[in-house]
Amino acid sequence: MQNNMETTLKKMSEEIWNSLLKSELPIHSFLMDWNGQLIKEAYQAPYEKEDYHRMFSITKSLTSIAIGFLLDDGKITLEDKITDYFPEYCLSGNTHPWLQNMTIRHMLTMETCHSSTTYKRSRENHWVESFFITPPSHRSGQIFLYDTSASHTLAALVTKLTGYSLLEYLREKCLDKIGFSKEAYIIKDPFGCDMGGSGLMALPLDLIKLGRYCMDTIHKGEGTFADYLREAVSLQVPTLHFGQTLEEQLGYGYQFWRIRNGFAMYGLGGQYVLFYPEQNLVFAVTADTQNIKGGNQTILNVIGNNVRNLEPIKTDMGTLTNKPEQESRYLPPKEWNSSYRLLENEKEFETLTLSFNQSEGLLILSSAINSFSIPFSFTELKVSTLQGYDERIAVKAAWADSHTLYLPIQIVGESVGSIHMMLRLSEENITVFMRKAEESLFTEFQGFLEGTII
Repeated sequence: MQNNMETTLKKMSEEIWNSLLKSELPIHSFLMDWNGQLIKEAYQAPYEKEDYHRMFSITKSLTSIAIGFLLDDGKITLEDKITDYFPEYCLSGNTHPWLQNMTIRHMLTMETCHSSTTYKRSRENHWVESFFITPPSHRSGQIFLYDTSASHTLAALVTKLTGYSLLEYLREKCLDKIGFSKEAYIIKDPFGCDMGGSGLMALPLDLIKLGRYCMDTIHKGEGTFADYLREAVSLQVPTLHFGQTLEEQLGYGYQFWRIRNGFAMYGLGGQYVLFYPEQNLVFAVTADTQNIKGGNQTILNVIGNNVRNLEPIKTDMGTLTNKPEQESRYLPPKEWNSSYRLLENEKEFETLTLSFNQSEGLLILSSAINSFSIPFSFTELKVSTLQGYDERIAVKAAWADSHTLYLPIQIVGESVGSIHMMLRLSEENITVFMRKAEESLFTEFQGFLEGTII
């Protein structure tokens, strides 16, 4: 049975590699591990086995793993407020309450109070300090939005609490045990801090070793760290409003992405560690798809489609099931009828009214000079005309989770495009994230809104 499966997987790995080559994407490496056995290792010029590769946001997953070890060491809890660990950046006493309420968990799930990576706004400021002095745009813990400065700050937390760099700490905890290369490093920011969101330079073989370590810990591990890692790769926050690939809309854990039938570490330009727990398979890919639209989805489809054709693998532990998967059991409110006074915002919206029952609803967003009515349905596309633009819109709403309503608004007419709205509801407040995907109009529908019930 073992030999038959090995033969099947070797054949599949060759098919995947050949498909990736035929795609003409700039694939740099492809590795496949099954049950701790390296089934395939291939490289494409100009990259060779010994070449260190920038792994970009895969670094975030390493930072998450380090946070798990801090938790295991008893140095933190996930509910700790990040400002408590960096009082030197909060000395004025004017720290915004939205920042004061941010927890380590919020940072891991990318639910910070910032609308973008803070250190990119001014490269002259200390990158960690920028996280604490940049004015927030909304409450923490409400809506996912990718924020690399959160990961950067968490890496700084690791150094602050241990006295080690991120990789030094991880080497002591796990990397040396699995043979992670000694020459791997993390690029420093201009102020000497680890770029914990994007700076890893490592071998592709390092990625497959780390991936196997994580998979084995998730399947067999015991204790606080193993429990943390299982949470880290599970669905923690919805991402329906985000991303250019299907996988980027399937949810996020603690600096790990959800994908079809599994989870992933993911870095800019097609850097992937892909995990398929039911088949006990781990893949590592390095590439440069930054200039190729749809390139990442091609990689995910080529690998994922092949894996989904396999049966779940039985071992002496029984069938390996996708334990991190959390099936949706959302119990959203059956009806809603509330108006909110919006806090001061760049778009000068003043009020938001939201009403719905189990089949349909209406959102009204108003300023002193404009009012936009957006009808929606939960069962079919609801077609109407958006005031002020004379463009038809079509909306079928969905619940991202029990408190988060997602409105994907299709624009029909000369302005082909879409508007995406995520509304986080509570009894007293509302947080709204808006993003438009259209050439030049609908600029009102960008950014965050915060409101309190009237």
